[in-house]
Amino acid sequence: MPIPDINSQYTHQQEDMSQEEEPRGRKPQSMVDQEKQDYLDFIVPRLQITGKILQLTEEVIQEQANYISRYIDFLNKYINYQRKVSTLRFERATLIKYVKKLRFLNDFLYTYNADVNMITEPLQKLVRPLGSFFIRYLEIIDLLNYYLTQSLRNETISKTLNQDLVLSQECIAMADKTYRVYVKFVQWFIESSSSVTTGDLTMEIVQFTRKCAVEDGIDLGETDDVLLQEVQLVTSSEEFEDLLEKWQQVLHFQCADLDDTFNDNVKHWSELFDKKKEK
Repeated sequence: MPIPDINSQYTHQQEDMSQEEEPRGRKPQSMVDQEKQDYLDFIVPRLQITGKILQLTEEVIQEQANYISRYIDFLNKYINYQRKVSTLRFERATLIKYVKKLRFLNDFLYTYNADVNMITEPLQKLVRPLGSFFIRYLEIIDLLNYYLTQSLRNETISKTLNQDLVLSQECIAMADKTYRVYVKFVQWFIESSSSVTTGDLTMEIVQFTRKCAVEDGIDLGETDDVLLQEVQLVTSSEEFEDLLEKWQQVLHFQCADLDDTFNDNVKHWSELFDKKKEK
């Protein structure tokens, strides 16, 4: 499912204020800074937690839990097939460690209950702690994806002398796409209600992608890379509700696509070992 431009309908029209010393289509930095300050002074205090935001947040948290669960299920099946290859015992132990870590993180998501007493509280009181936790688990997924597609893949091919027990290219591509979609959601979740993100709310992959794009001379306003697209600030709790609901749907369908791809890869391994049994 393609990622829709969720923010497009809320992009606010701006006056055409061209200045010769500024790149075409970009605002003077002083104007950008003033807009951010105005947002912090006048809009942020009005962004409050609503009952609907709490409900949608619980649904979004469920999608995060489902995402982690897809990895746990997939890794458990992968580990079972690795048991059939004695030379992969160290690699298997590493995957078991990842499974334990993901289960620990997932326990928080499955047991999370929104506090109704937070209704009318500032939106940032909900966003900041959850955003920090989302970043924490996504960093684990990032390391896991690298291990699955690089280190483990190379070691498996080297020790088994074939590519039977590694992730397919389709699986690798889907894992990367899904990761980027979930990263973009977390970026939106954090940045759409505050233009200031520091400390535990900064996302390494977003910063690194932007840095590389700037060094390569990529126009950030024209790129198709979802991680380089700017997040539009919301102006009301109702707008945040609407966008959060749309994001929940995007995450749901993307996770389903990942699950289908993981299952296809597991089916391939199952058929492979079934053939070996017949021999």
